[in-house]
Amino acid sequence: MSLPTFDTHGNLPAGIHLATWQEVEETLAFNPRRRELLSGLKRACTSLKQVGCLRIYIGGSFATNKEFPGDFDVCWADETVDLEKLAEIDPVLLDFKNQRAAQKAKYGGELFLASDIADLDSFEDYLSFFQKDKVSGNTKGIIAIDL
Repeated sequence: MSLPTFDTHGNLPAGIHLATWQEVEETLAFNPRRRELLSGLKRACTSLKQVGCLRIYIGGSFATNKEFPGDFDVCWADETVDLEKLAEIDPVLLDFKNQRAAQKAKYGGELFLASDIADLDSFEDYLSFFQKDKVSGNTKGIIAIDL
């Protein structure tokens, strides 16, 4: 199974596309900047997996064909996560201050709990929020990776 092709706007088709790390590397890590971001994400996922996270969702410009995304945007399935243990082993993943500056410094991107509210006007959670193009408002695809 491989990821679908990007549309004319650089987005994946609407929906959640389950992929392996290898498929994500083959599709998204096509230059040094993207490889650096993916490396940071993989380090964050090591901590998340240790505390019971089963799946992450990659959205934002990193899940497009944009050549040089500024960072990555990820939300993680938090239903099975031991948040107390996460606070002990990697408190940065729970630090949302200053527009997630500590997360960006340590990992190169932003990581949110999938069930947290992303938009206070619509009460939309991050998992839904990531599936909308912020420019057009149209639905777009995101990538899921089982940890």
